[in-house]
Amino acid sequence: MKYNFFLISILFISTMWIFIRCEKDDICLDGTPGTPRLIIRFFDADSVENLKPTGALLVNKVEDSIDVYIRKNIFGTDSISIPLDAKNNLTELKFYNYQGFENENIDTLSFHYDRYDIYLNRACGFKGQFILKDDAVSGYQTSESWVKSYKIIKDSILDEKSMHLAIYH
Repeated sequence: MKYNFFLISILFISTMWIFIRCEKDDICLDGTPGTPRLIIRFFDADSVENLKPTGALLVNKVEDSIDVYIRKNIFGTDSISIPLDAKNNLTELKFYNYQGFENENIDTLSFHYDRYDIYLNRACGFKGQFILKDDAVSGYQTSESWVKSYKIIKDSILDEKSMHLAIYH
């Protein structure tokens, strides 16, 4: 009986000590924003003011197989968010338009940016922020490209609240 009381007392005191010693910086809260993704919206190349959904869209890394993808929209979409490589100043991705159909078209796009790491706190560590370069996208200039052009809407990628890049197709 004394052994159980002693064990329970030690466990209680240890638990209380942990909660008392825990500081605000020791826990990364759920709502803490992490590294933002690039927000892309797709527009009609012939009528640049009008959104134009893609076909069945699949986005993956250049080195990955088609089974490993970043985004997949089987019904098409007029906007996507994609993660940028936080270790490099370049992210290369394959964009499959009408993926799985006879008229499938693949563009390999390279996104060029400068990256900056911002220290949040001890628990959360760092988060990345990106600034798109003037020549932010390359790889769409071929005659078979379904992507015709692009426009930088917001060059600093600090959050995911609004569009950063418009792609015309």
